[in-house]
Amino acid sequence: MHPRSKKASLSAIGLILALGVGGCSGGETPSAPSPPRPAQPAAAKPAAPAPAPTPARAEYAYQTKDRRDPFRPLILPKKAEAKGTTKPKSEREALQVNELKLAGIVWERSGAYALVETPTGKGYVLRVNDRFGEDFGVRVAKITPDTVTFEVKPGTPGPQVQARLVELRLKKEE
Repeated sequence: MHPRSKKASLSAIGLILALGVGGCSGGETPSAPSPPRPAQPAAAKPAAPAPAPTPARAEYAYQTKDRRDPFRPLILPKKAEAKGTTKPKSEREALQVNELKLAGIVWERSGAYALVETPTGKGYVLRVNDRFGEDFGVRVAKITPDTVTFEVKPGTPGPQVQARLVELRLKKEE
């Protein structure tokens, strides 16, 4: 042990004892604490040795050996059906323009809404630029007070094939 650190520890013990004895005395008032001593420069610490390099980790591969892999799920998700037999992804993708019936048109400050109905009786509200149909290839192009115009893109891509316009008219009640 260094002589200074021994001296510092002895003075700290003496201070603790003095405070302890002075605090336990009878009815005397405690004396004023002594002024703090100036800090002494700390002794230079030896530099810590550099950490040893960690050994390279060995690559681990699980060997099944006719056992089930514990990291794979017990129930596997169903695989997608063959292309061409897949079902539509959403109800809007299943809609077809030739099956729709225009039930009404609603006008607001923000624009017009077309109310269309499927043969099953299910209704949809469409706005200009809404898309539906297979691969969302049908777009609502225009809504007027008595018609809705749809832009239908063909299923086969190609620059020479143009989109066709389909118009649904609101039937007037008699």
